[in-house]
Amino acid sequence: MSDDNSFFVELQMEFLNESAFLLESYEECMMSLENGTNPAEDLSQIFRVAHSVKGGAAAVGLPDLCKFAHVMEDLLSVLRASPELVNSSVISLLLQSGDELKKRISCLQKGENNPWDPSVLVEQLILTNESLTGAAKVSHKTVASAPSVPAGPVEVKEEAPDDFFANRELMAELLGEMNPEDRAAYEEKECKPAPIVAAIAPISEPPVSAIKTVSTSISTSKGPQKPQNVVIKVDTGRVDSVLDAVGELVVLKNQLVDDDYIKAGGNIRLEGIVDQLDKAVRELYEKTLSIRMTPLKSLFVKIQRIVRDVSLNLSKPVDLQLIGEETEVERTVFELLGDPMVHLVRNAMDHGIEDSQTRAERNKPATAKVTVTAKQSGGNVMIDIIDDGGGINREKVLKKAIEKNLIAPGIDPNSLSDDQVFQFIFAAGFSTADKVSDLSGRGVGLDVVRSNLEKISGKIHISSKLGLGTTFRLTIPLTTAITDGIVVALDGERYILPIHAIREIVRVMPKDYTEIPGAGKVAKVREVLVPVINIGNTLGYISRDMNSKSKGQDGQQRKAESLSSRREETMLVIIESATGQMALPVDDVLGQAQVVVKPLATGQNIPEVAGAAILGDGRTVLILDPTMIVAKAVRGGLGRELKEHAA
Repeated sequence: MSDDNSFFVELQMEFLNESAFLLESYEECMMSLENGTNPAEDLSQIFRVAHSVKGGAAAVGLPDLCKFAHVMEDLLSVLRASPELVNSSVISLLLQSGDELKKRISCLQKGENNPWDPSVLVEQLILTNESLTGAAKVSHKTVASAPSVPAGPVEVKEEAPDDFFANRELMAELLGEMNPEDRAAYEEKECKPAPIVAAIAPISEPPVSAIKTVSTSISTSKGPQKPQNVVIKVDTGRVDSVLDAVGELVVLKNQLVDDDYIKAGGNIRLEGIVDQLDKAVRELYEKTLSIRMTPLKSLFVKIQRIVRDVSLNLSKPVDLQLIGEETEVERTVFELLGDPMVHLVRNAMDHGIEDSQTRAERNKPATAKVTVTAKQSGGNVMIDIIDDGGGINREKVLKKAIEKNLIAPGIDPNSLSDDQVFQFIFAAGFSTADKVSDLSGRGVGLDVVRSNLEKISGKIHISSKLGLGTTFRLTIPLTTAITDGIVVALDGERYILPIHAIREIVRVMPKDYTEIPGAGKVAKVREVLVPVINIGNTLGYISRDMNSKSKGQDGQQRKAESLSSRREETMLVIIESATGQMALPVDDVLGQAQVVVKPLATGQNIPEVAGAAILGDGRTVLILDPTMIVAKAVRGGLGRELKEHAA
């Protein structure tokens, strides 16, 4: 009995996962339906989703989902026969119904089988169906006219065979994974009862025609698609384990390539083999990494839905242009990119786009324009969110920034660039909205944008012209599994600084430093004073721990051989962050490296360290997090000096 229960639970989870995937395409088709390009095809796709959810829910014992999907299917059946009946209100209702299904499925996936009452939405679906078809067309559909009545037998007798064939692939896949004994026991238990036979027998003809229809559809659509790849489902944990294994192979390959014997070139044949191995491992890693790549298409569909809802809510007609939906990023990046893009688009709709009256006064088109583009540039993806709204009021942002003490005393606000001023809108609690609404005014949305982008080592730049519009440009890495960095020597130890956070590396002479009494050092870089981070206060405990573990011998030797010990000048790495530019002094810059990022051991929580990597010589080095280093400098002992002397 326990085996049967576990299999049934597995069957339900497989159905829920499949339904969640189907509902993604449901929303995509709904958005396409509103554009009116091919309503008949879109309605057919939407109908198939509702039909599959209904049939699958009945098969795995989820009657509430089955009945709700059945009511949706009734309305979609009418629309599929008469696409001209589709309007904005109907689309909104069907989108709400899809959202309701998503919420219910999400709860069931989490094991939260709480009472579900979608009766209000069911009533709206029925009323809409009646208004579109008329009482005469609805009178013969007893199930649709009274879905709240437990009419389970009626539904099963009328639809069970069709539902079975619609979900035959799912059932076959799950039964195929069982061992022969369990499968035999399950088939004996599930297929033996007479009610199912009785339900199918009276309607033996319809299923035959249904099968023929399905067969024709499959042969027509799949015939020319044979060369295409077959999609299989693989647990992400397995993909991650393969990626980790290939990452270890990359580390070993790097050690082999950097071996002194190989570099000496004493064995030409071995050197050629190592070169080929280097290329093969690089290609293997890139192909393995591509498995975790996800196109931005589903995120673009989500943006399209948000723009539609906000447009109707605020009565702001908008022409949305989406370009580059096929652009791919790693799954980890994709998951953290969703919220920033949603908040930026919502911000553009609420703050950027003016109301109809204001646009008319400014001689602008009544329909505003919002454009979202994505493209790959090297190892990064660039995403632009552009609107032709009112732009950002620099003076208003400056005034609010001064009120919230975001601008240090002594700093002339007029000396700040537009990009520096606009970066203040990402501060926690910052909002220029005159009143709090359902969409904005609480100052939390854009703070999420910055925090999520920092987690994936992304950047955001803003360009805006008052009265003309605003452009938000997001620059994010394709993947967080590997990183390009600069290897630096610091207090006798080597560290990696991610290259995305480095603005420049400069040499500074002692005369270029200025000591501020009671504050700290600043360095003059091209006539601009840049605060210098106190390494002892910020990273001292990490450096001391590293030196103690290596017993200081190799570290002291590297420190003695560093550039700063041979010359008067020192090296400053200029770090660019949301709070401005700051300088990190280093002993030497040793070169550039592309490394596989490894997480720290469980239980280790060092905010200033983003991870670890193994260099070609086999030694482990820490990857520093410049953003957190600057944040600690601001919060800690350097807080006063940065606020008073940052430029």
